[in-house]
Amino acid sequence: MYYPVMLDLSGKRVLFVGGGGETEVKVQRLIEAGAWVRLISPFAHPALEPIAQTTQLDWQRREYRYGDLEGFMLCFVHLPDTCLNARIAQEARERGIWLNAVDDPQYCDFILPSVHNQGDLVIAVSTSGVAPALAVRIRERLAQEYGPEYAVYLQMLRAFRTLVRQAYPHSFAERKAAWYRMVDSSALDLLRAGAYAQAQALLLQTLYTSASAPVVELRTRQQETV
Repeated sequence: MYYPVMLDLSGKRVLFVGGGGETEVKVQRLIEAGAWVRLISPFAHPALEPIAQTTQLDWQRREYRYGDLEGFMLCFVHLPDTCLNARIAQEARERGIWLNAVDDPQYCDFILPSVHNQGDLVIAVSTSGVAPALAVRIRERLAQEYGPEYAVYLQMLRAFRTLVRQAYPHSFAERKAAWYRMVDSSALDLLRAGAYAQAQALLLQTLYTSASAPVVELRTRQQETV
């Protein structure tokens, strides 16, 4: 059984021993997540050439050698020939570094789910490595349901985080109730219809439903904040 977790890779050092067909995509996603990536690969990766000119990717065009994992927190391996996986896994375990060997679960300390993103919304689906293709199909179905409006919705809700704390500064229960009132409202339906202002007004209304919130004062603050 796997324990799901979201990692903050901003500024973290990640090693990628590459060459396999998905090297480009996986390295790009790590960089998009804010990681600093060292790629060790003597193979051609045309999509990575422009990124190699930036400070986020250090591409060493050679094969893996012992010692390459020193100083890294994560390591990914995706080689055309998996014969080196055991050696890389041995070094990773000696150094206490978490390793993901693509399509070679015996050397994986973690696996990657199939992911759908809409702005701040991240939906991850995993079959615990049993059938990744099924996870992809489930993710594709979820992508049809959770479209671009969710990115807009979360962007709008982000602006309400301060307002919720201001409205109910002394009660976690009231803050929790306010969030559920907002996300259970029809604001998302209004966004789907393109009614941005109406959606924002409805969220404000549901936020201030509780009689304990100083409505007049906080609406004034909202006008200054949003």
